[in-house]
Amino acid sequence: MKYKSLSKKFKDQNPREVFAHFPYNGQAGETWEKQFETLAHLAKAEDWNFKRPEFTSQYDRQSFPILTNYLNYTFLRLQDEEKIVYSEEKDKACFNTGLQTPRGKDIFATFFRNKQAEEKNQPDWIHYTFCDSYSEKLEPFHPLPEIANYITNVEDLVFKTEYTIEPNLDHFLKHNESRLPEALQGNLQMAENAINGSIQSLKGLIQRNYKIAIPHWYGNKIQLLLPLVLTNEEGIADLALVVDRDDKRKIYRGTTILSMDMAYLDARLITKPADEWLNP
Repeated sequence: MKYKSLSKKFKDQNPREVFAHFPYNGQAGETWEKQFETLAHLAKAEDWNFKRPEFTSQYDRQSFPILTNYLNYTFLRLQDEEKIVYSEEKDKACFNTGLQTPRGKDIFATFFRNKQAEEKNQPDWIHYTFCDSYSEKLEPFHPLPEIANYITNVEDLVFKTEYTIEPNLDHFLKHNESRLPEALQGNLQMAENAINGSIQSLKGLIQRNYKIAIPHWYGNKIQLLLPLVLTNEEGIADLALVVDRDDKRKIYRGTTILSMDMAYLDARLITKPADEWLNP
């Protein structure tokens, strides 16, 4: 069975489409994020929430929105790659989270089978624990599961400065006007001028710092994210421009614009982005 998510994503989601239930003790004051909080403390220190007020307000009931999104889409990728490992009796499951402890040990998620899943219309698995590679809890799994892989061609990770950027402005302005800064909403001509002006400066920025172009994963392929500075004079990016490489035409085709939180969530699947500009 192919699952649509690792854990329950919304209230009315069919439990049978969900891989696992993540238990918590509400009477003891725990929330549904308890297991993810445990993972955050086990892993190398990282900010798993947004910093800017406009984004934290969107996730005001969550403390680890970046982590839960990361883990969900990591699971979906591992499912596609058939890298989820099961015990010999098929009553336990395990996958590599892709995260590491401060000592550099891989962290694994383990589960046990829910024997009443079909009868009670529940997920097939129940989360057991997160543990590092030293743990005895991994004994049922041989070999230990591998991390998700996104990179098949290292050229996908670096912006080719000899290529030009051709944005599909008509498409993504009409369909994503709500993502624009408020000052540009309702004035698409001004928005188009601002985006074109920002794009003209991008190549020079990337030539001076290749980390400006950030790889992200979407639609089962790697694309690059580029900063669009539209409304301020301090060089702070308002949006991320998503570009696809077209080697035949030697261009990068701008396909859409993303808000900074959306861009970070997609980019974090591959690696923790450098904070040159993508730091929502």
